[in-house]
Amino acid sequence: MSGVFGAVMERLAAGDSPRAAARALGIPLDLAETAAAEGERFGLVIRAGAACGTCVPGDSPACAGCPIAR
Repeated sequence: MSGVFGAVMERLAAGDSPRAAARALGIPLDLAETAAAEGERFGLVIRAGAACGTCVPGDSPACAGCPIAR
């Protein structure tokens, strides 16, 4: 991927939020949020809140290693 969309996808893949990606890339927050939303629509990214709604982070051994359970 190239351009702003690809750069935002790379930052999200590295664990950044859209806000952190915007800051790192020097782009407006709404542009990063729009790219993230499009990435979600294409199935390239999953919002943390949508990834797992079955446990409270850290409550279960199944949560071990989950990046959301930090």
